[in-house]
Amino acid sequence: MQLEKSRIGKELREEDTYTLRETLLRIEPTVDLYIREKWIPGHDTKLPVVLLHGAGMDGSGYDVPVAHASLVNALAQHGSRTFAFDFRGHGRSSRVVDGKSVTVESSVADTAAVLDFVRHITGQEQAILIGESYGTMVAPVVAERYPERVAGLALLGLIYAALATPIDEMLAELEQAPCGYAFTTEEEWEMFAPSAAPAVLQWHQAHFGTAYAYPVGPYLEAGRLPHAQNLSRISSPILVVTGDQDPFASLEDTQRFLASVSSSHKVHLHQPGVGHMPYVEQRAEEARQAICELINRCSRNAQ
Repeated sequence: MQLEKSRIGKELREEDTYTLRETLLRIEPTVDLYIREKWIPGHDTKLPVVLLHGAGMDGSGYDVPVAHASLVNALAQHGSRTFAFDFRGHGRSSRVVDGKSVTVESSVADTAAVLDFVRHITGQEQAILIGESYGTMVAPVVAERYPERVAGLALLGLIYAALATPIDEMLAELEQAPCGYAFTTEEEWEMFAPSAAPAVLQWHQAHFGTAYAYPVGPYLEAGRLPHAQNLSRISSPILVVTGDQDPFASLEDTQRFLASVSSSHKVHLHQPGVGHMPYVEQRAEEARQAICELINRCSRNAQ
């Protein structure tokens, strides 16, 4: 983290309730990470939360401004300062020359730098990691390497050692993507979030549809599972949220993951009728409540 070369924006107000701040955090000579903080001043009494997004999207997906689908709003109201960032190659973070170079390893380095930034801003030694899809591949690796920095994990649409649906054909196509970048079709979002409200689907289609070029590296990493190799080092509380309509997460894979960690507090919320994105689908409120309960537990443990 190179704070002297980073650009930390001004604090802005949203809806007379939330405070926002945008930062471009310099972590390497050619890599800036975009971070968007959101909190309620004077109300951020719980541990900070760092949000790790899925492949083919960026951190803005945690703040969907329609149909009451913003996860960061719910967490700010609950008392956390949130830090949603874009992995390198995604969103408003620095692009990379070859999209295949975005890997779990590079994303672990990104997350570690953001944790340093969170400590600088909040003074907190620990934060809670929330990961979705590809973010669930990265977050456990961060937690097993830096257990002293991670107070808890919330993993949404967990991908650990195997995918519920093989994607070999898709991976072969992505290997040929020009410069390692590809596009998601609007129809694919209906598969990812089958129970999301129409307005939520439309928002994702507009932001991450065929006009959004994403690095293929994170998808290719799904062909190299598992990435977490020392799960017994993870002893912090863990929440996993999956849906029975998820094309990628499976009960077997979740059970295998939870059996491998040493945490004494492990919760698996398996939701009927929900796909790969439980935080914006029809049972999102239940998922948010479970995340808030995890934050409460972790914040108590940190006192």
